[in-house]
Amino acid sequence: MTQYSVLAGLYDALTDNVPYGDYAAQIGRLFRRYRQTPSIVLDLACGTGTLTALLARMGYEMIAADISPDMLAVAREKCRDLPVPPVFICQDMCSLDLYGTVQAVVCCLDSVNYLLDRRELRRAFSRVSLFLEQGGLFLFDVKTLSMFREMDGLCSIDEGEGWFSAWRYGWDAKTRLCVHHIDLFFEEPYGYCRRSEEHCQRAYPREVLEQTLVQTGFRLRGVFQGLTLHPAEEETGRLFFAAQKVTPTGRIYP
Repeated sequence: MTQYSVLAGLYDALTDNVPYGDYAAQIGRLFRRYRQTPSIVLDLACGTGTLTALLARMGYEMIAADISPDMLAVAREKCRDLPVPPVFICQDMCSLDLYGTVQAVVCCLDSVNYLLDRRELRRAFSRVSLFLEQGGLFLFDVKTLSMFREMDGLCSIDEGEGWFSAWRYGWDAKTRLCVHHIDLFFEEPYGYCRRSEEHCQRAYPREVLEQTLVQTGFRLRGVFQGLTLHPAEEETGRLFFAAQKVTPTGRIYP
């Protein structure tokens, strides 16, 4: 099934432990650290819009993009009562196409790991560069090789009113791909209906991400350990990147 279709309606319940407030705080800290005062911010791969809404409440004019129309439907409902509702667009990271430029781009919750090869990575970063104003910040986080290794073989079960879920994680060291199998069971009058999704992510070495940023017109400003301002260690579980657009590349990767 399409990723984040069946899962969209339960996503917030299944991720209620995600520290969205800490993500918003990290973004604010990095804007201040690099003396940025963006007015229009793009939330790339916005999911159900929780981070989008938090950033909007912090005063940023938001554009939010995601490949899943089902996730966007949840996000629109969540943000509809904001004083300035975000503009939502249904687009793949690799084919981002905005009406104009933005002053900052954020891409959080390891969405970059869903870019499954270097071609996709270059394509997505070059699209961000195309629509980011000169000097603007591109902020994103990734899961690292060490985190994916630790997830290998893990299983988890969750439940709520009228549903339960089972997650299985598998890691292939040769391809550096992590596959998540998700089974969702919904209660019906005569039993349970099972729906399934499969998600695939790639682990990228830090040097590959840094090289791709340079290739697509960015200057790396910092790599941080998780949602902190501490310089990242090599094997930390999550890296948070801050890059600044410095030059037009003259090339959009196909």
